[in-house]
Amino acid sequence: MSTRAKGLKNALLGAIVSVGWTHKINEKQAEKYMQLDSRWKFIQITTAGLTSTGALSLLLVDSIWAKLIAAVLGLINFVSSGILKAWDYQKLFQQSKEYANNQFILREKLMDCLRDLAFNNRDIDSINDEWLSLEEERLSLSKLVPATDSKSVQLASNQLKEEEHNVKDTDYSLFIDKEILEALHDIK
Repeated sequence: MSTRAKGLKNALLGAIVSVGWTHKINEKQAEKYMQLDSRWKFIQITTAGLTSTGALSLLLVDSIWAKLIAAVLGLINFVSSGILKAWDYQKLFQQSKEYANNQFILREKLMDCLRDLAFNNRDIDSINDEWLSLEEERLSLSKLVPATDSKSVQLASNQLKEEEHNVKDTDYSLFIDKEILEALHDIK
């Protein structure tokens, strides 16, 4: 195949891996936000219930201890409410999940281009035009990427590399079907 086809193959492979990692990392970040939201809401509801129902007074006859524990639980409730207002985990979850979904869709479009190149389903000009359009979309999406942390990166890495259907030789095998990779060997 031509130098142009080889360049297009390499560009598509690189973009698929980049988009694949971004998708998985943001998916894990969204899961983390959902867990944080659930935990803080549980703490908030539990402490509010213990302090507002008077259950604490019934359990602890000594009024000094009851007042002290009620004050601590009230403080914990206040802090948990503040955290839930300061960090809107639902909104952060939605942002990360939406970005991950957009990356998944983009990856599938890139895969279609790569598949078409590998199996000569379309002419190279058509594939190149679509690639340029998808690269523009990828770059415009990169301005919107939500913040992630190293734990989400590690969780994504662990999940991708533990999936048994992956060959694990390169990152390409984490995101690209084996048949497409084999067909791409003819493009040199």
